[in-house]
Amino acid sequence: MNTRTPIPTFILKTYQMLEEQKHANIVSWTAQGTAFIVYNQQQMEKEVLQNFFKHSNYSSFVRQLNLYNFKKVRSKEGQIFKHKCFRKGMKSMLQFIKRRNQEDIVTSTLQEEPTISIKEEQNLFKECAIDIKETNNKLKEDMKLLQETSSYLIDQMQNLNHFVYNQSVDIEVKFKQVGQMLHAINEELRQENKSETQTNKFIGEYKQVKEDEFQESKIGSPNPYVDYNSTALNPLDYECFIDSFL
Repeated sequence: MNTRTPIPTFILKTYQMLEEQKHANIVSWTAQGTAFIVYNQQQMEKEVLQNFFKHSNYSSFVRQLNLYNFKKVRSKEGQIFKHKCFRKGMKSMLQFIKRRNQEDIVTSTLQEEPTISIKEEQNLFKECAIDIKETNNKLKEDMKLLQETSSYLIDQMQNLNHFVYNQSVDIEVKFKQVGQMLHAINEELRQENKSETQTNKFIGEYKQVKEDEFQESKIGSPNPYVDYNSTALNPLDYECFIDSFL
């Protein structure tokens, strides 16, 4: 069994450039992953090539692709380059891409190594399946955590609603109690005012009765100016009393 041949540096860097997808708006794999497309040649020179190669000349890059038997296809989107062994996710196939002067070696190698390629691709698919399974499990864990967090927040919101409701009920009861107390105080003040009015009225009536009795006592006495019920005379009454004898 032959050992694996090294991957040409140019081919490996081109593959890495596409796999990183940092400049997918400039250069990227096609939808099928069987070729790659350059959308903008000027941006390819200014922003991409110098990050992977020792130059930033787009024409030199295309010449290198031609030396490795890449076929160029024009499209409305840009320039498409394809090679039967240059495909997305199939890095192990890159070892079979050789320069034009090595085509005979490539042909014999491809005939001798098909089982190795298939086995490697199977291993790659298994690794991808494992990654997908692990990602799926992680998503399930995250979903469970989100559900638990959501349930906790809903419980907290319900507790808050109950607390606010109870507080509003307590405040309403206290307002009613305060209203009842104010009503009782007003009623008590009204009763006191009413009692005071009645007392003042009674005193006034009492004074009027006494005054009337006094006036009647003067009319019925021998001398209207003398109060016989009194033990003392004021000066005016005394003068009237003297005049009655003159």
